[in-house]
Amino acid sequence: MLRLLIALAPLLLFGCEGPEGPQGDQGPQGEPGADGADGEDGADGADGADGEDGADGEDGEAASVGYAGSETCGTCHAENYNGWVNSAHPYKVVPVDEVLDGTGYPTWVQDLQGEANAMDSDFFTDNPGGVTINADTFPNGGFDDVTYVIGGYGWKARFMGLDGYIITGQVETDYVQYNLPYEASVWGPSAYDDVEASSATYHTAELKPYTCGTCHTTGWIPDDDADEDGDLSDNQDGLEGIHGTWVEPGVGCEACHGPSAGHADNPYEVTTSSLARDSCGDCHVRDYVYTLDTKGGFIKHHEQYEELVVSKHYAIGCDGCHNAHNPVRWAEEWEAIDGGSTDPNPDYTNRSGIRTNCESCHFTQTLAYDEWATGDYASMASALCEDCHMPGAAKSAVKAGTYHADVASHLIGINADVDPWANPELSTAGANPGNPYISLDWTCGGCHSDTVEGTDADNPDFYTWAIDAITGNGGVHGGY
Repeated sequence: MLRLLIALAPLLLFGCEGPEGPQGDQGPQGEPGADGADGEDGADGADGADGEDGADGEDGEAASVGYAGSETCGTCHAENYNGWVNSAHPYKVVPVDEVLDGTGYPTWVQDLQGEANAMDSDFFTDNPGGVTINADTFPNGGFDDVTYVIGGYGWKARFMGLDGYIITGQVETDYVQYNLPYEASVWGPSAYDDVEASSATYHTAELKPYTCGTCHTTGWIPDDDADEDGDLSDNQDGLEGIHGTWVEPGVGCEACHGPSAGHADNPYEVTTSSLARDSCGDCHVRDYVYTLDTKGGFIKHHEQYEELVVSKHYAIGCDGCHNAHNPVRWAEEWEAIDGGSTDPNPDYTNRSGIRTNCESCHFTQTLAYDEWATGDYASMASALCEDCHMPGAAKSAVKAGTYHADVASHLIGINADVDPWANPELSTAGANPGNPYISLDWTCGGCHSDTVEGTDADNPDFYTWAIDAITGNGGVHGGY
């Protein structure tokens, strides 16, 4: 019995258990479990719509280095452009293919030169004496051996060969520079005879690279080590003899106004980079600006700025008298064809590059001179101010006489106190350096020259005669 009770005790106790008690407080949170595996990538979405096309890139090399090109300038500045393209500035370097196709020079200028003298495709045929054609200069008879013509608009022309070097010839009988015809009356008194077309030597037997691009081209970058580096990428057209590169041959708009691609793209916000009136002296100068360089008794060419700097007219600057957008060499002829059948500029008035005359400022002296040039001095009435104050004391290509060449002096001031015979070193161009004034041998020698009989500037008594003539009747300017 006892064993039975002991066996049933657990059952009896279980059957007597009380109700479940309330749930205890939640225990602390356990440590986070490990991250589950990444799910698979979803499918690619559909392509979006195409974006708008980007703006066109800039054109060509000129724009890449900040130059727009003269033709671009002409789209807005049409009047200035159409005057400039008929002036001498664009023709400092002319590609031979433009000479051959007739676009190299203005047609009206070619007409003035005449068929025999014009720099065109027939030049070597029409003017066989213009230069020397032989095995060492132009072996194939002319333009076949030329890449560029230097000049050819009004004074002279030289030529670059197929290698880019300036053609110099090998012996003293090789005449490789062509001098265009010269009318003395164009530049000064008719006392001088006209000079026919001619030729001249140029640095005979020298290897003469083209290094003149600073003043004769636009955007010139010189290759100063061209002789050593062996890299023709720094040479225009890859030609060994052209020691540098240009953006535009000849003196274009941006040669004076500076690189202007930014201005062309945004003219209302971006100005041109240079004040053009200050740029004349960059090129119309030869060396030290206060020294006049001379040769053969004449001031060397392209020294107009040097002459102006030492004169009183420096105060008004080059543009006080000149408009660089218009011709000077053929100014009268350019004005004469205005509105005619040969006028290439029909939409605008043809204006001279000389925009201010002496009498515009010196009106008192003009009136006094007009009064003086009567009676015994009536022959002086035809003489212009510039005949005495701007004589041809400078030479580019040819001279017409001892005291007259083809470039007008810009010294303007006359020093009558110097006797050029007693003090030849003080003559305007007789010594090196020349002096900052015009002496009477040049002032009066324009008419009283070695081509005129009687008293002339080569006479030792000339100075006494000249002073008497000037001071007679109260002086040329009536005491002013």
